[in-house]
Order: sequence, then C-alpha cells, then structure tokens
Amino acid sequence: MDQKDLIYEKKAPLAYLSLNRPEMRNAFTTEMLDGLYHALQDAQHDSQVKVIIIRGKGEAFCAGADIKDMLSGKLRSMGMKTYLANKVQRIPLLLEHIDKPIIASIDGPAFGGGFDLALACDLRIASERATFCSTVVRIGLAPGGGGGYFLPRLIGVSKALEVLLTGKVLSAIEACDMGIVNMVVPNKELDQKTHKLATEIAQWPLPSLTATKRALYDGLKSDLKGHLDYMSSQLALLTETKEHQDSLNKIAKKTGLRPPSTDL
Repeated sequence: MDQKDLIYEKKAPLAYLSLNRPEMRNAFTTEMLDGLYHALQDAQHDSQVKVIIIRGKGEAFCAGADIKDMLSGKLRSMGMKTYLANKVQRIPLLLEHIDKPIIASIDGPAFGGGFDLALACDLRIASERATFCSTVVRIGLAPGGGGGYFLPRLIGVSKALEVLLTGKVLSAIEACDMGIVNMVVPNKELDQKTHKLATEIAQWPLPSLTATKRALYDGLKSDLKGHLDYMSSQLALLTETKEHQDSLNKIAKKTGLRPPSTDL
C-alpha cells in the first residue's frame, strides 16, 4: 500500500514503513505524516504483523520539518502549534500506544524531527554513515516531536542536555557509545541486519512480545508494587493463550512429562 511520500509494505511477520522523499532527505510533508500515522494504525491492528520497521529511502533517514515550510511562514505562531499537535506529535503518541516492537533502521542523517522520530521507536539500528543531530536549537527552536522526552530516558538528563543544547552532530559510533542506538553496521548490510534483528524478535509469540514491551514501559512510569501487580495480571492472561499452551505441550512431548491440564 503506497501513499504520497510514504511506502508501506507488509511481509508477514514484518511491516516496513519507508519515508519516501529522498531528494529532500525525507523531510516531513503533511501527506507523509498522515500516511505514517495511518500505516502505523494498520500495522498495529494486523494480527499477522509482529514487528514494525521505519526507514528512509535514499541516503537519509529523515531531516525533520521541511525548511521551505518555515520560510513560507506556514509554521509560524499558531501555524506551528497546529502543525505539531495535529500532524507531528500524534506520531510519538501512537508509537507509545502501539504494543508491537518498532525498529528504526537509520541510514544517513536523522536530524531535527527525524531525530525525534528515531528516538520514539523502541530499537534503533544504524549504518556506519548515519548521523544524529537535534538541529532545532540551531534555528532558535526546541525539540517538539518528543526528543526532550525520549532522549533523557535513553541516556540520562545530563548527556541529553549536552546533545540537545549544543546541536552537535553525532556519528553513528558516538550515538551507539551513548546508548542512543543499539548497534552500528556496515552501510551495505543495514537492510540485512535490520531484517535479522526483526526476525529474531518475530519468531516469538505476539502476545509475549506485546506484554514484554508493555512491561518495560509500565515499569518506567509506576512504582515497584504497582508494576508487579500489573504484571501478575498480564501473566495470568498469557497463561490462557494458545501460544503458551502449545509451548508447554511441546516441552511435555520432548521430556515425557505430563502435558498441562486445561481444566480450571
């Protein structure tokens, strides 16, 4: 399913969302953001999709907002607030809501809003030529797509302030050393390594993947007692899934142990 400025492909158990303005370093358009939002919703509700991959076409991940829109005056005053609230910010909110693992596959620059988008994903894999920069401070702005929320949770407040306040460009290796990206791979191997990571995750039952993702994010927001209570409820539900019962039956068959009873 192709949309303007976005290519959406599903190859179960994976879904690929490719930002498609390579001539503009995949800078955002309203059509791209709309397409990204609707494709993410579709992937979330498709039971055949276990892992979602976001990437950019060409030699960039994403340059963020299109500077032409700023120069035209479209993104001034309430125009900026409306653009952020109705187009940009609903993406990180949706990414947080989606309970399937989301991987950012980053080749080339992830700047400004593109940096924020990468940070909003669950995992990040970068090519050796990937670079990262919160460019907004360079033009008298501040991160509006979630960078100020996600970055300190990844690398701590002090390091996050250093990255955001200096506006410096980080190499892929520097970003990896800081903990911003999970791994750095050769440029030509990015697609292969991304697919390998995604399929390593997707081999496991979807209910387990979604509950595990929720466990981590719930743990960031709750106290220990509340988190443990939440997880006891989640595991109670997981024990009733077909995937869990099938796994126990396989173990019983291999070991000669008695298979689990389905009686309550």
